[in-house]
Amino acid sequence: MTMLAGCGVQGDEYQPRRIPAEKSVVYIYRPFKVLGTSATPMVTCGHESIEMEPGGYYSFEQEIGPVSCTAAGAEYKFDARPGERYFIREDVDTLTQGGATHFKLMRADIAEDEIKDCRRQGIKQ
Repeated sequence: MTMLAGCGVQGDEYQPRRIPAEKSVVYIYRPFKVLGTSATPMVTCGHESIEMEPGGYYSFEQEIGPVSCTAAGAEYKFDARPGERYFIREDVDTLTQGGATHFKLMRADIAEDEIKDCRRQGIKQ
C-alpha cells in the first residue's frame, strides 16, 4: 500500500534545511508515478552521487558556482548562488518511451508541494 500512497522509498519525510549564508542547498527529487518506471539511474549532481528511487529525495550543501547534474546521458547545469536553494526534479520515462532521464529546475512553491510525499534517501557512491 505504501507504493500506492505515493512513496516507494523508506526514510524521513521532507524537512527544509537551513541554508548557510556562504553556500546553497540543492534538493534532488523524483516524484512517484503509478505508471512510472522503477529504473534507478545513478545521478551525479555537484559533488554528490545517488541512485534516485521513485518517491525519493536527497539534499546537500553546495559551494557557489557552476553545478552540473547528470544521469544516463541527461545533463542540467546551473549556477549556485550563496544563500539560495534549488529543487532539481528528476523524471525517468517509462521503458516504452526509451527510459530517458530528464532534469528540471523547479520553482520552490511547486517543488515543495511535490517533494512532501517523497522520503529522504541515503548517499550511495
